[in-house]
Amino acid sequence: MRGYQIQKFRGNGCEIGLYMGKQVRGRFRSIIEDFLKAVDRAYRLDFGMLENEALALLSRLPEEYQLEVESLAYGSAVKLERIAQWIYCDRFVSDGCSSFIACRDGTVWVGRNFDHAGPCHWRNINVIEKEGRIPVVIFGQEGALFSHTGFNPRKLWLHYNHLPAWDMPGSDEKSIPPFVFTRMALENCGSIGDVEKLLQATVRDGGMNLFAVDGKNNTYAVYECTCKGFVKRQSGKAYIAGANHYVATAVPRGFKNGDPSSGSRLKCMDSLLAGMRIEDPRRDYIGILSHPDVEQNLGAFGTVYANLACPSKALYYYACNGFPAASKAEFEEVILP
Repeated sequence: MRGYQIQKFRGNGCEIGLYMGKQVRGRFRSIIEDFLKAVDRAYRLDFGMLENEALALLSRLPEEYQLEVESLAYGSAVKLERIAQWIYCDRFVSDGCSSFIACRDGTVWVGRNFDHAGPCHWRNINVIEKEGRIPVVIFGQEGALFSHTGFNPRKLWLHYNHLPAWDMPGSDEKSIPPFVFTRMALENCGSIGDVEKLLQATVRDGGMNLFAVDGKNNTYAVYECTCKGFVKRQSGKAYIAGANHYVATAVPRGFKNGDPSSGSRLKCMDSLLAGMRIEDPRRDYIGILSHPDVEQNLGAFGTVYANLACPSKALYYYACNGFPAASKAEFEEVILP
């Protein structure tokens, strides 16, 4: 039995939200409540702030995504306000996630550990085929319209790690969360160049260490993104790794650039990638993700899922049925219906 489940949604924005809502109707409320409790245990949620700001944050989204969330609420019979709080509790997560891209014999592989709360909540793969958009495959929770990780049929892979940011948009300024940017980019971009243009055209409400791979030509890029700008990292090696701090971006004096854990995880990945002789890419790259100095397990928080992918070969592996996921869950190949 597979550790993940795949759900597929097709139609216009209203239909996608409605169908997804009906899929989780009867259990969505408890899914949300259980997850908010898990996030609170890990990060101590400010429920007052969440209740006061979630709907306002939702109103800043592009109208097409607002419509999807509203339809999700209608289809699931869960109040829109509660769904908005579920979506935006991600703002309280300030660390975690380790990633790398490596090129072996001209073929690019990408690995990532996604660190968060609530391990049992991250076992879904949602396929969204929206009218007029490129279909997308996103990893994460049941009922989720957005994600930190995904790919599309153009062999474009995108995921991001959280980064702190000092240029937050004003309350009256249109902006999108990084997890909405991921889906928007996959739905509208066929190349890394397209992604870069979208970065230039949008304002995000948080920082992101964005990893992009184009399997059509085995090219890749890593962008350190603040809310209103970005720097494309350069690497003269056959690999590049990142965690939750800036490496190539000039950081303002006095600004906290990540925490010690981020630096130690990046140092470990760099050392492993530099010294490892890759004989079996799947086995060896999983060995990096599952290394105890890369993977995180802090009890209430840690690696809730992990991915390994080779987009040029259409190989996508997902580890989610165990905690911490990179070492305790099987990396299962994603077989789409």
